[in-house]
Amino acid sequence: WLRLKQSISTVKEWSAEPVLAFVAVATLSLFFTERLDVALNEWRVLIVEPALFYIILRAVNPKKREMWVILDAFVMGGVSVAVYGLLLYLPCTADLVSVQFCERIVTVAGRVPRLQAIYGSPNNLALYLGRILPFLVAIVLMGSSRRRLFYAVALVPSAVAALLTFSKGALFLGIPAAMVVILLLWGAQTGRRVWPWLLAGGGAALAALVLALSVPALAERLSLQGTTSFFRIHLWLASLNMIADYPVTGVGLDNFLYAYRGRYIFEAAWEEPDLNHPHNFILDFATRLGLLGLLAGAWLFWALFRRLWGLWLRRDSVPVAWQAVLIAVIAAPVDMLAHGLVDHSFFLIDLSFAFYLFFGVAGWMDEQFLGNASNRVATQGHSKLINNYQGGNRWRHRSGVVQRPGCGSPACGRDRR
Repeated sequence: WLRLKQSISTVKEWSAEPVLAFVAVATLSLFFTERLDVALNEWRVLIVEPALFYIILRAVNPKKREMWVILDAFVMGGVSVAVYGLLLYLPCTADLVSVQFCERIVTVAGRVPRLQAIYGSPNNLALYLGRILPFLVAIVLMGSSRRRLFYAVALVPSAVAALLTFSKGALFLGIPAAMVVILLLWGAQTGRRVWPWLLAGGGAALAALVLALSVPALAERLSLQGTTSFFRIHLWLASLNMIADYPVTGVGLDNFLYAYRGRYIFEAAWEEPDLNHPHNFILDFATRLGLLGLLAGAWLFWALFRRLWGLWLRRDSVPVAWQAVLIAVIAAPVDMLAHGLVDHSFFLIDLSFAFYLFFGVAGWMDEQFLGNASNRVATQGHSKLINNYQGGNRWRHRSGVVQRPGCGSPACGRDRR
């Protein structure tokens, strides 16, 4: 019984209830899915393994130096992908490398060479870099001098690689939303005026957009009224029909592709039958796992943002070096939701692990900085009680027993606490 109570207490302390609920709903969906083979694979790599990663991260409770290693490794993974893609982008676009090899690095859409590096799509690379860029920018603004220099150098190839993906979801939604949040929080923490930075950034972005639209190929790619938008609207309508038919359980994990092209695709959208997700995070949760999955997913995000909000309100207890991490962990999920309005948000391996990393870091910071502050207050109050003078004699605490000094017998003057 005591172990059960301790386990329940641990689950609550780790905010693991929404994690367990989400895993339970995803597991339940396996009994109602049509293609169990693909559903089981996604259940393992996108549901169970990332959740186990979160539990392990909270159970290990790394030291501050170890957590920096984890965060640096996460960021440098994205930077390495960006540098790898950039090194091959120009040779591939100049036809200096074999076409077969370059097809895995660069994809051409509407005469625009889009960087995809090791990913299957430029949009997937943009999604991953959207989780990395907030850390790079926040550390450059508020990090320690040594790490700030290193991150400033890493920011350049990462930003260029994100730009060369020509992902409209990243360039128009995800990254701008994250940058605005970073600037607002940075201004609130440092007392600096943010509006000049926002105006400068907005002006630079507008100038870049006008320049890009002057190039016909780029104008076609960046247009919001092109074929992509046409297919996206029909995809969303088909997803709503899918939810209407499977409101409780959804069509199952990784079953969207088979249901969409087999039954729900509109005749006007027949040219793109191989879409495996609805390109909207709300529809994605609902079509895969039904309304139960949508509620469980909403609980996950709510738990993350609630913890982040609590950390931000008590940010004065967080060391300056870690306040930059706090701002980054707040901004990265904002990118996740903003970009997720028109693309993936959670159901990719790197994205699901990134989400649980943010969730784990938020919980770790709460425990390390806010929890320790509470413990110090309690310890100080306990010390005052021990050192209190009563009747001219100083009381001492030994192994749970309060004993007056000068008492010869162990039984003399003893009081059980």
